[in-house]
Amino acid sequence: MKINYRKSLKFVVLLISTLLIGTVSAAIYYSLSISGSLTTAVTVCFDHGADWPSGSVMGTGNTSVTLSLKAYPNTTLTYEKAVNVSNTQSSTPSVKLRHISITNDTAAVANFTFLNIVLCDDTGVQKGYLNYTVSGNYFILSESTTYQQMDANDEWTILIETKAVAAATAGVTASLQIAVDVQE
Repeated sequence: MKINYRKSLKFVVLLISTLLIGTVSAAIYYSLSISGSLTTAVTVCFDHGADWPSGSVMGTGNTSVTLSLKAYPNTTLTYEKAVNVSNTQSSTPSVKLRHISITNDTAAVANFTFLNIVLCDDTGVQKGYLNYTVSGNYFILSESTTYQQMDANDEWTILIETKAVAAATAGVTASLQIAVDVQE
């Protein structure tokens, strides 16, 4: 039996190269691990305001609210203290209003004139707003929503103003979703 040294030598070189590449490649891969604990906490939550609209619902843990608002034809309706925003801790978080969504591009929108949502501190000073005016079938948003620091154990309020057009059709609804963002 004749041994072909040339083929054997190529095979040995290939085998050594493969082992070197595999060893070098394995040396550059590693992982980091993270461990921790997750604790539930609510620093800022909602509370019923003095003008809590009838039919409104407070969510579990006071972290969500569904308000039942009305808009009357040719009359500005003001919910001076529709819902409160309460800092329940001795920390000083920052909060701001944020638009998420609103009904648009439907004939229903033309029934409204405006919807104004204002965040006021405990002394009544405006800390941010989301003002929606109507143009045709669209709500147009004008906003001032920067983070504002709440003092420890403070209670702020959300003022809401609504108005429908003079010839508004009764029972027409528009849906709105906003957030109160909290930065601790």
